[in-house]
Amino acid sequence: MPETSIAVLFPGQGAFYGRALADLRDEFPEVGPVLAEIGDAARPLLGDRAVDQLFATRTPDTEQLLREAPEALQLAIYAVSTATYAVLRARGLRPNVLIGHSLGEIAALVAAGAFTPAEGAEIVCHRSIALREAGLGDAYMAAIGTDASRAQRLVDLVGDPLTGIAVENHAGQTVLSGRAETLDTIGRLAAVLKIDFARLKSPYAFHSPLLGPAAEKFAARIADIRQRPLETTVHSPIIGRAYEDADRLTELLAGHFTARVRFGDTVRELAGTGVSVFVESGALDALSRITGRIVESPVTTVPTLLPEAGGAAVLRQALDRLASVGAVAAGSGGGSTADQLRAALLSDVPAEDFEAFWNGRGVEVRTFAREAYLTYLGAKEEEPSVGASLNGSANGSVNGSLNGSANGSAAVVDRDTLVRQLADIYAEALEYPAEVFEEATDLEAELGVDSVKQTELLVRVGNRYELPPRPSDVRPAAYNTLGKIADLIIASGGSA
Repeated sequence: MPETSIAVLFPGQGAFYGRALADLRDEFPEVGPVLAEIGDAARPLLGDRAVDQLFATRTPDTEQLLREAPEALQLAIYAVSTATYAVLRARGLRPNVLIGHSLGEIAALVAAGAFTPAEGAEIVCHRSIALREAGLGDAYMAAIGTDASRAQRLVDLVGDPLTGIAVENHAGQTVLSGRAETLDTIGRLAAVLKIDFARLKSPYAFHSPLLGPAAEKFAARIADIRQRPLETTVHSPIIGRAYEDADRLTELLAGHFTARVRFGDTVRELAGTGVSVFVESGALDALSRITGRIVESPVTTVPTLLPEAGGAAVLRQALDRLASVGAVAAGSGGGSTADQLRAALLSDVPAEDFEAFWNGRGVEVRTFAREAYLTYLGAKEEEPSVGASLNGSANGSVNGSLNGSANGSAAVVDRDTLVRQLADIYAEALEYPAEVFEEATDLEAELGVDSVKQTELLVRVGNRYELPPRPSDVRPAAYNTLGKIADLIIASGGSA
């Protein structure tokens, strides 16, 4: 097998969900010591309350952290990426290059050995404190659904030197950053031009001239942190090249505050040099999806931590995929799910073809299998020999009922609160602003969310609220609004 060239991607803003750290800590023994090291370093700077959330069973969701504890959110994003990489590294992954996206560059430099996990945590904390102390006023970041050239024309039209392009992701997405009043105006122009415009879940207007004063404070705070030789190449989308041992890394990190991120250019360049596998070390799959949009030639993207199937399960699947290309030791993920399914269902199909099929249509297959299983359960419940029905007690029922909790007692959940929570979940997954998700908004007809994605999101909602599986005769179209989904959660005795 030819050697595979591998890049690891470290995400930035928004790469988090409430159980991300617990998913890692509960399943992978090497994660606990990493989190303890990060926590010990961060505690004197951020305090117990912020750090203790790293060790909670469920950290507050992104929206709540943005409102109440943005410094804890930044630390959590860094901790997830660093801990995930510790798992990958322990299983034998030795990538050719590391790429950080904004905040992710700190985790990338830690992964390369330039800083320890504790020192990386200190850098993240000092970064947050410098931003807080700078008092930056009303500003934010927003994704606009067009290329950098057209986005720049809109910025020039408004004419605010403190607002501009922060990130170039791909031809269909550019990120703007700057003053709220200016971005609000650009948002209205975008609406007239029918260009998507969505405010991002970021506590500050990163990569804009507004952060100049904060950059100076940040540089002073981290000037004494000692760097080490790089053990792995780190290619920066901000400075446009690989870091070198002669670079003063702390000064460059401070300069990131006001510099543009050219992620698309970096990914294209590395793909052109032969990188064919991009592994995302962190929560969600934003960079995996962006990379798929950027690179024209076939590449493999491997997200590692997704909430809908349980983060640990997804990471194990990622390890199996990496084992199939020789990037980690075979069996690192506990056995290849794709290989086992191919042997059981389609043994005559070549492994490469089955893997491509599974990666593209696995969600549909899992949904069909679950519905077939529920049909089987329903038939068994109708047999006289079975004493309890699906509407019976928890002791006599495998899955519970849509009319009650699987434990026999349904928690009282406020419907308005549920709708707001669901709006946040769907906004984060689809990269839409939360305000477009009203109770009666039709997900497919009005927002273009196809049935496959609706199925994925219903699985995510089911895991989040601990719902029993859906009956076999119920389709995603039956729950095409947040109001209907909220009613389903309440009827199912979902746990908030």
